[in-house]
Amino acid sequence: MRTCDNCGAEVTPGDGFCGNCGAFLAWNDPVPPPAPAATATAVGAPAARDTATDAARDTGAGDAGAGAGESVAGDTAGPGADTAAAPGTAAEDTAARRAAALVVPVPPVDDDGPDRSDPVPAAAPAEPPPAADQPRAVRPGLPVAPAPVVRDFAGDAAGAPDDVVCPACGTGNPAGRSFCRRCGGPLAAPAGPAAAVPWWRRLRWPRRRPGRGGLRRLLAVLLVLALLAAAAWAAVRFGPRAVDAVRDRTATPEAVLPSAVVASSEARGHPARSLVDGLNNRYWAPAADRPATGQYVELTFDPPIRLMDLIVHTGASPQQDVFVRQARPAELTLTLWTGDGPSSTRQLRLSDRPGPQTFHHVVGGVTRLRLTIDASYGAQRGREVALAEVEVFRRP
Repeated sequence: MRTCDNCGAEVTPGDGFCGNCGAFLAWNDPVPPPAPAATATAVGAPAARDTATDAARDTGAGDAGAGAGESVAGDTAGPGADTAAAPGTAAEDTAARRAAALVVPVPPVDDDGPDRSDPVPAAAPAEPPPAADQPRAVRPGLPVAPAPVVRDFAGDAAGAPDDVVCPACGTGNPAGRSFCRRCGGPLAAPAGPAAAVPWWRRLRWPRRRPGRGGLRRLLAVLLVLALLAAAAWAAVRFGPRAVDAVRDRTATPEAVLPSAVVASSEARGHPARSLVDGLNNRYWAPAADRPATGQYVELTFDPPIRLMDLIVHTGASPQQDVFVRQARPAELTLTLWTGDGPSSTRQLRLSDRPGPQTFHHVVGGVTRLRLTIDASYGAQRGREVALAEVEVFRRP
């Protein structure tokens, strides 16, 4: 079984590379031993020549007479005959040697006894020469880039007077170079517009003149103090209003109930408290024996509120058929009292329809709210002016 010389694993005959380690196997083929036939032939060649010589000797003894006659004839032939026979003898010797090399050696036969053949020792097989160390296949290695050689410019000789100095590293370069020999930066400065100077660098303080420096400093200090005083007054005067305006736009109004409700007059079964009971089928109406114009209802708030919205429901009911049975306010005067004294007034014009009607009116610190009837829809003798509900919303 053939094995890999690199890892020792068994290898299938005919493989070019090891299946275990991948080593190349063609260089590891064993050297075939030399063929034994050539050795046997080379060893047996002298014996064949000896056998052929013995056979020729036996044959020559029986033909002695003929040989003698031929020898006499040869002797009588003279020296010329020897000379003529020499080429033929050389050719025969060559043919005999070739024949002896092809004849297998046969032992001589003894007539007096059984055949006795001297065994010819067999030639020992030639030992194969020791196999020399064969080179093994190796995998190709990865190319390794040579390490860069860093040149130290600290010891460079001083440059010539016409050297170009690199604007990046300050190294001198011979004239005619376009890039620095040390850092590789361009040696020619890029041509372009000059960089704009920031505005704060363009500011220039006026030159001081003798006798005017102190006056200017005094005026500057007074101007700064005046600006600070104006800013403080504006913050005190308009600061709360600005804050309230922002809060009014961002806050969500919430409903609030008054602490007390009074009216200038009340019809029987329709008290002023019906305005804030949350029911639209109950209403406040002034006394029937008096004209409705000028009659009012007043709401009191404790603590004061910042009024945002006011929602008014008119008529005796939200149902249309019941709504038209009684008179309805057409105009109301809204009067507000605040804790710091004076009151504010606003005219509210109402539509002749059932349902809520919203009025946005922002006033801070409201303590009292009064609604006065100025005009009515469907006012007839025997009809009451009905005001069903009033909802007040404040800023939280």
